[in-house]
Parts: sequence; structure tokens; C-alpha cells
Amino acid sequence: MGKEPNAKGLYFNSALLGEPAYDYVCWLDVMGTGNQMLRSLPIAANFVFKLQCAILEAFEEVDPKGVRLYPVMDGTYITADNRSELQTLLRQTLCRLAITFLNEPKPFHRFLVRGAVAFGPLYHGADLPNDIAYVLSNNTDVRDGILMGLPMAQAHRDEAEAPPFGISVHSSARAFAPNTDKPFRFIWLDWFRYSTPPIDPKQMLAHLNEYFDWQQAHFNATGYRPDRIAHHRQLASEYYTLSG
Repeated sequence: MGKEPNAKGLYFNSALLGEPAYDYVCWLDVMGTGNQMLRSLPIAANFVFKLQCAILEAFEEVDPKGVRLYPVMDGTYITADNRSELQTLLRQTLCRLAITFLNEPKPFHRFLVRGAVAFGPLYHGADLPNDIAYVLSNNTDVRDGILMGLPMAQAHRDEAEAPPFGISVHSSARAFAPNTDKPFRFIWLDWFRYSTPPIDPKQMLAHLNEYFDWQQAHFNATGYRPDRIAHHRQLASEYYTLSG
């Protein structure tokens, strides 16, 4: 028999939340996952799990301090209490994903990712006191996977403004920073110039244009609408040529 419902209703004492952490948060995900799952679940799974593998491999490589991962199906929220550690992890994650894209000869097996960074108050489930809800303290695998806060919504919304394989920077992260940091300086993060190895922006743009050409010729099969292809092509062109 399961536990009977409490006659007084569910218990969660928000008065015990305390002060939130002020962290950066990045939402990084695979573009167009819904279309891909409707057309081929194995291919969509390949894309989604490769993204998660790239994040985990990069995490193991750089061993960032003060960074936490919150995977959510086709993406991951990445939080950090300092800018440098977050940028390093993003550079090496996107480097792996870009190399995978460049080395894949079949357009149908290529996939795009993008993300956005915001800054602000966040509540991490792992930091909640045990007496805030005893059922959560007894199920830490669920509790510790919970993240909530305004910058999550800002990063998720701003991700739509990011170029393919790009990172958009929300105004919150360009205006505010922790005491030891300075805010981001621009609307996009040009990670590709500083990754190890660096990614050639001209090569990246050429391969993206090849991919967009193929998608344009097969949009009925892939569900990638021509207007979105044109928009993403323009974003990529600006992103990879803006600083030479």
C-alpha cells in the first residue's frame, strides 16, 4: 500500500527557501528536436545523447569549479558562479559538437545546437533545507535535479536569438555579474576562437551553408521550414564573419 494522502494537503514551506544564489545559467539544446522525433526517433536520440555526451566529456576535461548540470531531455541548463569556468566549459562542449558536425559527411545525420546565457537569482534543489518538504529530502535524486529562477526563463527565451552553434548573451548577463566578475561584453559569445583546438569560422560557415542548402532541397521531408532556414543562415553568416 502506498502512503495515504495527507488530509491537510501537500506540504512545502516556501518561507524556508532562504536567499537564492546569484549565478549564471546557460540553456544549451539541440535545434528542431520536435521535428526530428516526429520523423525518426533513433536519429533524434542520436542527436540528443551526443549533446549530453559532449557536455559530460567537456566537464570531465576542464573540471570546472562552481558549475552544475541540469539535463532536460534535448538540452541542459548549466549554472556557474563565475564567468570564466562557464565560458571554458561552453568552449570545449561546442568544440566537440562542431567537430562532430564538420566530420559528418551525410547532411541527414548532422544536427545543430545553440544556447543562451543569463544571470540572476536561482534556487538549486540540492541547497534546499531538509525540512522544507520531507518527501523531497527522502528523494534527493529528484530534489537535486530541480532548478528554478528568472534567468532560466530568460536563457530559454533568448536561445531563439542565437545563431547555429552560437551562444546568445541575455541583457541580464551583460549588465550584471558576481563581485569578482565583469559582465559579458556582447550579445554573442565567440567561443570558437578560443576553444582547444580552435574552430575555423570560415570552415564552419561553409559547412553550415552546405547543410542549409541540403535542408532547403528537402524541407518537406525534414520539416525544417524555408523561412527558418533563411533566418538561421543569416544568423550564421553574421556570427562567423562579424569579427573577421
